[in-house]
Amino acid sequence: MSGIARRLLRIVACVIAIWVVARIVFQFLPNQDEVAAMVLLLCVLAFATLADRLLAVAASLAAGLSFSYYFIYPPYSFRLNSVEDTVSFLVFIVVALVGSHLSLRSELRAIEVEQRRGEMACLHRLGAALLSADTLEEAANKAVREVVKQFGGGASLRVGGIPGTYQAGVQTPSQRVPIVIHTANRNGVLELVCVEPSLEVRSALADLVGLVLDRAAVSEERSRIESVRRGDELRTTVLNALAHNFRTPLTSIKAAASMMRSAFGVPGVYSRELVEVIDEEADRLNELLQDSLDLARIQSRQSAPRVEDCSLSSIVSRVLGKMARHFARHLVIVEIPDGLCAVRGDRLLLEQMIRQVLDNAWKYSEVGARIWISARHEGDEITVTIMNEGPPLPDPERNLVFDRFYRGSSGRVRVEGTGLGLAIAKDIAEAIGGRIWLDCESEGPAFRFALPAGSLMLEEENGREPNYITD
Repeated sequence: MSGIARRLLRIVACVIAIWVVARIVFQFLPNQDEVAAMVLLLCVLAFATLADRLLAVAASLAAGLSFSYYFIYPPYSFRLNSVEDTVSFLVFIVVALVGSHLSLRSELRAIEVEQRRGEMACLHRLGAALLSADTLEEAANKAVREVVKQFGGGASLRVGGIPGTYQAGVQTPSQRVPIVIHTANRNGVLELVCVEPSLEVRSALADLVGLVLDRAAVSEERSRIESVRRGDELRTTVLNALAHNFRTPLTSIKAAASMMRSAFGVPGVYSRELVEVIDEEADRLNELLQDSLDLARIQSRQSAPRVEDCSLSSIVSRVLGKMARHFARHLVIVEIPDGLCAVRGDRLLLEQMIRQVLDNAWKYSEVGARIWISARHEGDEITVTIMNEGPPLPDPERNLVFDRFYRGSSGRVRVEGTGLGLAIAKDIAEAIGGRIWLDCESEGPAFRFALPAGSLMLEEENGREPNYITD
């Protein structure tokens, strides 16, 4: 049944009900005109509470006609035989219309107040939900979703300075209510679809969304400034640490060269040792310089890492080749199965990640200790394990090893370093969509990476077998 038919049916029912009431009053109180008028007016006011203006007018007219039919002489007719009867009929009609109008107005005002209260509650919930956004994109996305959640229908938002349109809910070409949003640095347009709140609510909604966008922009700028500040602090700290590391081999080289140039000379047996010191320290200095360049390359590529299929065996082989001098007194066992899937990520970052963990492994291992490198395929990930025969790590320190500049209490004095290696490895793992964690096995600490698996490829590159041992 359509809305018009339901409305007509309700009007007919109202007229019949009033006429029945008038008939009952006339039957039991035939000569009580005042009582009948009051009863019929109460009926009119009752129907006016349904907040339908046409229904209220129909009830007033029905009450006036039934009053004239039953209670104005002669009964059972609509004839008005005197001026007094005419005035009585007109007064009743006017009183019924005025009463129904006032009752209807009061009811509509109550409904409007209730709607405003509901809209204000929606705005309050909307504001509470939007204040958690920290970026402009997040604020715009949340704004359209929360507006649809609180008010229904659909919504779309366009913000100056942000490409694209954010949409949620119902999207139709018609029935759109545009709301202009003004912020401190940009303007926007919020369109409500199939929803039309009051002007006050639209104004409050525009102010609220504008405030949230302003707050998100300020928070985003603050985060950017904080990131730049922390980056500068990190760069300064790294440079200071590298300067300290450079100073150590330079001091050794300078001391050895000074002894060889001394006026008394150096016996041949000691001269050979001094030359070896100079050669080793020069290699170490060259390695530090290479590490500095690699660190700069890592920082430039972490923000936009490449995505490629990388052979894990090839990466491990290259890293071990570069670090061969460090593993001369260690036993390195590599266990990578044949036909292992490739690792999906940036080759340079993967090499640096494994190198940082291996560097930590040999530094904290005794001479002759074993270091294992293994890998296995688990679901859509490749799990790489680097384990060394080293001292057990105390429980309080296990959650701190990946923090920047943190160094284990057992090796702070005897092991050189800056405490950045494992932090860099963690950042790289997260940058390529993986993760890293520490397990403590019976043989020693085991660092494990879960890295995205790529396509199937044979792990045989650079002439190395997948499983080999170096010593």
